[in-house]
Amino acid sequence: MDVLKNLDFQAEAPRVLSEFYLTFIGADGYKVVFSWNEIFNSPTGKNLYFITEKAGELLTEIEDRIIFIAPNDFKTGRRFVKGLAKIVVDRVQ
Repeated sequence: MDVLKNLDFQAEAPRVLSEFYLTFIGADGYKVVFSWNEIFNSPTGKNLYFITEKAGELLTEIEDRIIFIAPNDFKTGRRFVKGLAKIVVDRVQ
């Protein structure tokens, strides 16, 4: 996923990357979680989208602002974030 490809995970070894996860948080507080492996080591990561334009309207004109969606999920509504406000990278302790 191009938007996230330059993230620098501070991992002592490649296997440690499996301990990282990303939380996508909407302006309304809705949260969606993906593991590092889902995004960077599976087909799921190739099909995650940040929508910044809708029907010709630009980001600043869209009520939902940035929309984040994982269309390959069986039930896509659960990982559909309207008004994406931030992405938090964390590591399981």
